[in-house]
Amino acid sequence: MNARPLSFKPTQHGVAAVEFALVATILLVLLLGIIEFGRLFFTINSVQEITRRAAREQVVRWTSAQDAVQRMAVLRPGSSGTVNFPGAGDITNADVRLSFHNTYPEAVAGTDPITGIASPGENISNCLNEQDNCIRFVRATLSQDANGLTPLDFNVIAPYMPADTFSLPFSTVIMPAEALGLL
Repeated sequence: MNARPLSFKPTQHGVAAVEFALVATILLVLLLGIIEFGRLFFTINSVQEITRRAAREQVVRWTSAQDAVQRMAVLRPGSSGTVNFPGAGDITNADVRLSFHNTYPEAVAGTDPITGIASPGENISNCLNEQDNCIRFVRATLSQDANGLTPLDFNVIAPYMPADTFSLPFSTVIMPAEALGLL
């Protein structure tokens, strides 16, 4: 008698699809996390660049050009209304704070900003005569409030992140006033 051995072939229909679903889920979460952290680091770098651009531009323009300087800082010159920085929508031109100070310690602390000077010529005259009402430093910072005390928030897009928002680091740039509107 010639008996055939019984063969039990395991049926594995759809196993590859299940394995792919498990691995793809992990890879997708990892990919979205990389994208979100990349966006966070880009925004952090943008904060420093925006304050640098704002201070650099304001030291050669008069105080009345603040709106134009804020728009140039967020790379949107000639625009109107509230505009966002390209690639970092959490930052707008309204978040750029500019102030004018007589001494460096005042500029660092953000206290006693100079106001009420009518023209660049009047400012030069005040500085040459050693008056307190002389703009010697320009301070640029990014903040949610006018006092510069509330940091900007980075709004998280990915729903799996542990927090909805992160506070962006403060960035303040102080530069000595150069032409300040004379050119």
